[in-house]
Amino acid sequence: MVRSFHWIGGASRALSSDYDRAGYARGWPLNVLKVALDAVPARYIRPGPTARPFAMSIAYRFGSFELHPSRQQLLHDGRPVPVGQRALDVLAVLVERPGEVVRKDQLIDRAWPGLVVEENNLAVQVSSLRRALGPDLIATVPGLGYRFTADVTRDADAPGFARARRHNLPSHATSFVGHEEDLREYAALVGASRLLTLTGIGGCGKTRLALELANVLLPSFRDGVWFVDLAAVADAERLPLAVAQALEIRQQVDSPTRETISHHLAPREALLLLDNCEHLTSACADLAQWLLDRAPQLRILATSREGLSVAGERTVTVRSLATPGAASDIAAVQTSEAVRLFVERARAVDRGFAVDAANAGAVAEICRRLDGIPLAIELAAARVKVLSVDEIRGRLNDRFRLLTGTRTGTLPRQQTLLATIKWAFDHLCADEQRMLALLSVFAGGWTLAAAVHVIGEGADDYVVLDALGRLVDRSLVVLERLDDGTSRYAMLETVRQYAQERLDASGEGAQARDRHLDFYLALARGPEAVHSSRGHALWQARLRRELENLLQALAWSRDAARGELALVNALDRFWFHSGLLDLGYEVTRTAVQRASECDASHVEALLVAASLAFGIGRNAEGNAHAEAALATARRLGDALSAARATRLVAYAIGEEGDTATALSMLEESLSVVRRAGDPGALIFALNAVGELHRSEDNLQAARPLYEEALAVARKEVNIVGIAHISDNLARLLISCGMAEAARDLVRDVLVISNEAGSRWIGLCALDITAALAAVEGDWLMAARVRGAAEARVGVLKHRRDRADASFLAPWTDRIREALPEEVYRAAFEDGYGLPDEAAGAEALAWLDGRDRRRRDR
Repeated sequence: MVRSFHWIGGASRALSSDYDRAGYARGWPLNVLKVALDAVPARYIRPGPTARPFAMSIAYRFGSFELHPSRQQLLHDGRPVPVGQRALDVLAVLVERPGEVVRKDQLIDRAWPGLVVEENNLAVQVSSLRRALGPDLIATVPGLGYRFTADVTRDADAPGFARARRHNLPSHATSFVGHEEDLREYAALVGASRLLTLTGIGGCGKTRLALELANVLLPSFRDGVWFVDLAAVADAERLPLAVAQALEIRQQVDSPTRETISHHLAPREALLLLDNCEHLTSACADLAQWLLDRAPQLRILATSREGLSVAGERTVTVRSLATPGAASDIAAVQTSEAVRLFVERARAVDRGFAVDAANAGAVAEICRRLDGIPLAIELAAARVKVLSVDEIRGRLNDRFRLLTGTRTGTLPRQQTLLATIKWAFDHLCADEQRMLALLSVFAGGWTLAAAVHVIGEGADDYVVLDALGRLVDRSLVVLERLDDGTSRYAMLETVRQYAQERLDASGEGAQARDRHLDFYLALARGPEAVHSSRGHALWQARLRRELENLLQALAWSRDAARGELALVNALDRFWFHSGLLDLGYEVTRTAVQRASECDASHVEALLVAASLAFGIGRNAEGNAHAEAALATARRLGDALSAARATRLVAYAIGEEGDTATALSMLEESLSVVRRAGDPGALIFALNAVGELHRSEDNLQAARPLYEEALAVARKEVNIVGIAHISDNLARLLISCGMAEAARDLVRDVLVISNEAGSRWIGLCALDITAALAAVEGDWLMAARVRGAAEARVGVLKHRRDRADASFLAPWTDRIREALPEEVYRAAFEDGYGLPDEAAGAEALAWLDGRDRRRRDR
């Protein structure tokens, strides 16, 4: 059976049994399609085989214009305006619903009934209307449709003309910014679920988004959309009365209010918007369940800081507005959601405000540090009236005093950023408040294990997990699921700043930060980084993920004079293998300068600082640190530390060309290490002497030292030692014309590099692969790998030492001589653009391919 409807103008639409079987039409669920059809105002629909004109003529007036749809006529000051029929059909739909968003498909259906047309046809008609009416009467809502912005009055010739009011949605003085894609998704969810709850932290824009969604959905509900603002309803018993008042129904004397409401809604197709449910969660849940059970065509849209926990409820967390990335991309900054909102609200107090090259960085940082929270961004933008954006940015550490304001018609808890966050905190139970405060010591997120450790002795994993779940439900903690299958938690910076203030006020701050430092110190010392490539990769990945927490722990330990040297010493390998040598040097140098005691930890930190300084080419500073370490180690009687310091001082002397002095010191250091019987120290003491011989081209003397060091490293299963010594020995063999003997060593370094995820080892692996490719005459591959290696040099801010630079220079010259300059440059740049993992994998695949071809021959 077919239900047939005929529009004025001859358009017909049908809903057939085909739709019943398919379940969808135009991408909407069947029930929403039915609602959309039934929601069309009755004066535009009549049954029957043909459309006949209505007896009454309706005129729409806006400004100096009049629209007469039945006569297909637009007048301006009483004179006809030459506009085509399609444009008039589009205009008729818009003026029938002034201030509402009208979807593009609705406009197309009216202007091109029964036809399939492209959206650009609609754009042409809208452009024609803007030329006739002026550019401001029709606003584009990106991704959705159009809105008629002028005030419209309706006149009818026939007596008794009236249009039932179909909504009580408030109008807004400001435009809606962002969330365009979310509107489409949530509209579909309303079609698929009878109760949709938008959740999120206070100030994230739940109410504004819900109202915009309600405007979009208004045409789909025959009996309208009804907004119930619960912010000022303090007593749960007054909830039904608030709903009844919003629906404009009278309470029956002999019937409870909620029965009156359900009786009113039972036959109606309506959307009920319950806004600000968080302080009445239980009462809202009970009422929603009651109404949904008794009004089968009712749908409910709710906003709350947590879900209502009603059967069949769908909850979605309202995301913060997207914030910009690099401030150098001005266009990207200007078009990001958060910046668009900042600019629009700033123009309310400074009409000339705009984002340009001078202020883009400050605006972008403001939006990022405010987590894209609309309330915070609006309050910050209002300060443009009295502060520059640079001044606003500079005051964000005191954001709760900076971001205040008075917003007409809102409750005090919704008028300032502090009030919004405080209200949420105060509505937690005492245990949840304590946990949120303790978790504020984390920066950049945390794991469950880290949370349990920081909360302290006696904390149970499952108790902590349940509490985290409740904080996630209340949008005070964010859950992130990582690609490796693990879970991670975080706080918005605005929540964290308030929670830290509460932590400090509680007196538990120092103990919590101590436990935070202890956790990350143990993580940095991870023994798994030594004995397997996989363990090293996992350790590296964890520390990279926790970089903000590591820096936070260093900052805390610096303020508390506790554990700073221990942590920088534990991070020695991390800085090298992650490629963060310059950052590692700065934090280690700061720790060394602040150290008040010259003990073993101080000596170790001096040695770490020296190694990092040499790695980035700051040799004078590295030598100063090494000499200070040597003097202190000798005073303390620490022979092994003195031997390591001697090795570093000798390195600096050797780099300056005084080989004899350097060699004497290195041999002295090696003797001490041999007597001490420390295999780890022996690996690198042997390597240091070998390196000095290789820098002087004394390859015969260097080789047995490398081979002994490699044997020790393999016996100890010291992955970093194996990679480091294999690299140096491979360079020596290639220089001796023994490339075949070097192949397995090159492969070992590539495999360890790829598996361990070390940028430092990766650079070594690419250098020797380029030389091997040049030996074999594969000049394009050699040039490509040289480019990949130089890219890593730039990332690490590394300067090759004398021995490595001397090895690489002649091979680079040969590669450039073998290829035309433009060919070399193209291959080099292709390699330069390869990501780390891709470069390492390509080098290993090339080596394996060459070996297969060798075997096949």
